[in-house]
Amino acid sequence: MGREVELDCFGNALRGDADAPFVFWLVGPGGIGKSALLRRLVDMVRAEGRGLVELDGRFLGRDPADFEDAADAFVSVPGTVLFVDSFEHCQWLETRLWQRFLPRAAPGALVVLAGRLAPQPQWTADPAWAGLLQVRELRPLNGGEAGALLEAASVRPERRDAVLRFAGGNPLALTLAAAADSAGRVGAEWTPSAEVLRTLVAGLVGEVPSAAHRRALEVAAQAHSTTEELLAAVLADQDASGLFQWLRELPFIESTPLGLYPHDAARETLMADLRWRAPTAFQAMRQRLAEEYLRLLREARPERVRAVTDDLAPDRRHRDAAAVRAVGNAAPGLRPSRPRGTAAVARPRDVRRLRLAAHPPGGRLR
Repeated sequence: MGREVELDCFGNALRGDADAPFVFWLVGPGGIGKSALLRRLVDMVRAEGRGLVELDGRFLGRDPADFEDAADAFVSVPGTVLFVDSFEHCQWLETRLWQRFLPRAAPGALVVLAGRLAPQPQWTADPAWAGLLQVRELRPLNGGEAGALLEAASVRPERRDAVLRFAGGNPLALTLAAAADSAGRVGAEWTPSAEVLRTLVAGLVGEVPSAAHRRALEVAAQAHSTTEELLAAVLADQDASGLFQWLRELPFIESTPLGLYPHDAARETLMADLRWRAPTAFQAMRQRLAEEYLRLLREARPERVRAVTDDLAPDRRHRDAAAVRAVGNAAPGLRPSRPRGTAAVARPRDVRRLRLAAHPPGGRLR
């Protein structure tokens, strides 16, 4: 469901539209629906009666000649469409592709590449490829599309809101949750099972190099936004600079003016997995973050208090308020002031209370 823009654009290319791209690059984090979209595009090619070559980067050897042999029809048979899924596993081919192989395409040929990583800037900036290469970042399904998927999967109406809060529009998370729901008890509140979490961590996050990298992921999952300074404060015994650089390159992490922000499904999955796998560590991490936020609040200049309280306010998606419990000592009575599911905004009286807590008359809070 969804992806109508991508389907329409590819359909135009199949029909020979002179303005349509020659190379379609689909990029997005694990579970976002790249492979599912590729299958729909393959069906479109078959319906047109055109030849196709389907390759998977996970199973390609390291010899470029092997790739060219497997994709020979692309350069020898007019109208052939080349599909390469999981391209991040053969990203080393990229330069050779755009400089040497793709320019040899047979008349009417098309290319669809799908992976977790975007193409090199040198390729996208090459004037010779202007209009020929289209990069499409796949985003989570919107609320209507996600709801339609759950309805089509016969997820019980009373459970759909819980599933949507957890999955955040990620097709893999939605599909797994829908499958798990069919085995659940009628009337029981839906929560992700250990099996669902294990599959999602592997699918969304992939390989994690070390325990330090996993801890950095857990910080990013629980913090509203993550900066290098926050990592250094919470993980004082680790290389915060290296971990921050690793985080910002992950396909499910977005860089924002306030820091790094995980896609919703990745955030929910990492939090739920840690909560299930190591509940004591989960609470300890939340407490450590709360202590750091409280330190920032105590030291903040008056004009910065509002920005700090945006992170202190209970998150828009998580009902667990353990991460802000320490703030209660400084500002008792802080409560969310918005319907669940909207952005976190502190009420004016909460901001005043926090400002007084951080800068009480006669000196700072002790």
